[in-house]
Amino acid sequence: MHEVGTDASGYLKVDVLEDFSSETVVTKADGGDPVFSLEVKSLRTGKVITVEDASTLSAEPLTLAVGRYSVTASSGEVQNAAFDAPVYAGSQEVQIKPDQTATANITCSLANTMVSVEFPAETSNMFTEYSVSVDNGAGSALVFSGANLERTGYFAVTGKLNWSVRMKNTDGLVYQAGPVTIENVKAKQHYKLQYQFGKDDLSNGAGVFSVILDESTNVLTYPLVLDFSDSGVPVITSDFDITNEITVPAGSSAEMKLFVTSQSGLKSLVLTQNNAELTAKGVASATELVDASAATIATLKAAGIEASSVAFGAQEATVSLTDMFAGLGMGSVPMNLVAIDTRNHYAEVPLNFEIISPVDAEAVSATPWARFAILKARWFTAERPSGLGFQYRKASSSTWCATTGAMSYNASAKTFTTELYGLDPDTEYIFRAVSTNDKETKEIHFTTESAGTVENLSFDNWYKDGSCWYPNAEGATKIWDSANPGTSSLGVVPTVPEESDVAVAGAGKKAARLESMKVTVVVITKFAAGNIYTGSFDKVSGVGAELDWGVPFTSRPLALRGYYKYQPKAIDMAESPYTGKKGEMDNCSIKIYLVDWEHQFHINTAKQVFFSDNDPSIIGMGDFTTNETSNGYVNFTLPIQYRTLDKKPTHIVIVGAASRLGDYFTGGVGSRLYLDEFSLVYDPASLTEEERELVGYRNQ
Repeated sequence: MHEVGTDASGYLKVDVLEDFSSETVVTKADGGDPVFSLEVKSLRTGKVITVEDASTLSAEPLTLAVGRYSVTASSGEVQNAAFDAPVYAGSQEVQIKPDQTATANITCSLANTMVSVEFPAETSNMFTEYSVSVDNGAGSALVFSGANLERTGYFAVTGKLNWSVRMKNTDGLVYQAGPVTIENVKAKQHYKLQYQFGKDDLSNGAGVFSVILDESTNVLTYPLVLDFSDSGVPVITSDFDITNEITVPAGSSAEMKLFVTSQSGLKSLVLTQNNAELTAKGVASATELVDASAATIATLKAAGIEASSVAFGAQEATVSLTDMFAGLGMGSVPMNLVAIDTRNHYAEVPLNFEIISPVDAEAVSATPWARFAILKARWFTAERPSGLGFQYRKASSSTWCATTGAMSYNASAKTFTTELYGLDPDTEYIFRAVSTNDKETKEIHFTTESAGTVENLSFDNWYKDGSCWYPNAEGATKIWDSANPGTSSLGVVPTVPEESDVAVAGAGKKAARLESMKVTVVVITKFAAGNIYTGSFDKVSGVGAELDWGVPFTSRPLALRGYYKYQPKAIDMAESPYTGKKGEMDNCSIKIYLVDWEHQFHINTAKQVFFSDNDPSIIGMGDFTTNETSNGYVNFTLPIQYRTLDKKPTHIVIVGAASRLGDYFTGGVGSRLYLDEFSLVYDPASLTEEERELVGYRNQ
């Protein structure tokens, strides 16, 4: 049993009686009987209890604290306008008494207004299109046409309904009448909009719309005269081309007038617009010029639109847009001019204005990296101008240079881009778009990013503390570390400097030699991969180690480049979940991560707490592995594949390992990886096209 409240209580049962009648028809909700929900509101406290299905209370009453309640039943939410969406609702007050059951018998009737439309069958013999649009003045309209003519529309009650009719006959003439407003509209009313041909000969074109509310006493008729014998329709002409998109240079004052003529006289002449700047100047989205007020004409004039109030039945009218464009910025200005004559002939001219720059092309944006930038501009003419390109200079220089990179064009968006290589990091530049005809256009400033580096990427600097080697200059900030601090006390030093076998010879040149070894802790023998990483060794943890990965770094390189030499062994030590790898050839690993962290990432190999390649903090990463033996050093370029271009990194992690699965104590004892002369790549000109695509910097 439902229970609500802890004071003295009684019980509530609810029976919903469904009244599906309207003032003209008896109908029932589509899809069977509706499900009614309940809102039970205490008239003392205002607390509301909701019951999703009222029928459940017939068998299981609701327990309520004693008092008076308002009980409202509803079959759904009333939509502003929708086909086939009736909603029924009703309410009743009840008194709950101690240990007694009160029954609320709620009669639910239609909560919205119904509308249906009827055309006689012979309509299709004379008209190829016919429709009725209906709205309640509070939102979008329902259009009754085609298959929707058989449907019923339901509207939220606002006190009125507006309807208009549009018809096209077999000769292609379009007729439009309305909107007509019906006042005093209420819930539970059903308005039937019925079109009937007049009793006169159809060649005379008589027609009538009847709005039926009560078939016995309340029939509203609206005569609709469609004169089929008269082929004259309103004609709209202009002194400019209106057949396509109309491009107008910003600030233009060229003559742009529209002329309307009508043999039978104008009944309606409506100018519509959908431009935020015109709206801000007080111009309505639709302005009726027939019998327009002096205030309306003054508002149009203030916005640069010259028109006179057109008398009903006038045969001529002129609308001038000449002064409108001087006060508007660049962008779209969609407008329409609709004329309806006294015989309901209809004519419409769409006016799709695009206010463009008075120059051929204009700079739009720059997307700077450290040593290059992506430049973007647009053109404004209908056809792509000749000689489109870019010029740039340092902000500190007065000499303009032409870009030489390939141009990319987007004809639909009228934009063009190029990649400008060879820039200096942390430097302010200025660029502009040019064409054959235009040189002095909008200038945009941008500053390139920093081209950060990581100390000792050459692996030339090492120092020794006892038996432990560290890959940093002595006394310098610790950037690199390895497993050495955890194993050297046990007589195992997997990562050491290499002086004789280096990628680039010279005085003081060294490489990093990483070798996977066995290490015995008490009576336990574990696998220790030769490794090196940016960060620091924390401590030995059980039979593993705890490390802090990453060093501060805020730049965005495109790739990691360097040399490696690998001499793998077969995997002879393995732990779960990689015990099945025994006998396979070992793999080395080189990785780079650019990440967004608040602090270094703490790794615990004993507890298998590792950094995942799927971690959401990764901004970009590169990953290289191989199990092939190399006789000499191999030059590699590892593109950094960016996952987001909206963030800058806070830390960088570079990792090298002689055994890729060393974190899991799996690999081949004796696998040896040499690393030398690493560098970070910032110039895309030094990458192949395939490598540039992998980086993904063009995806911004």
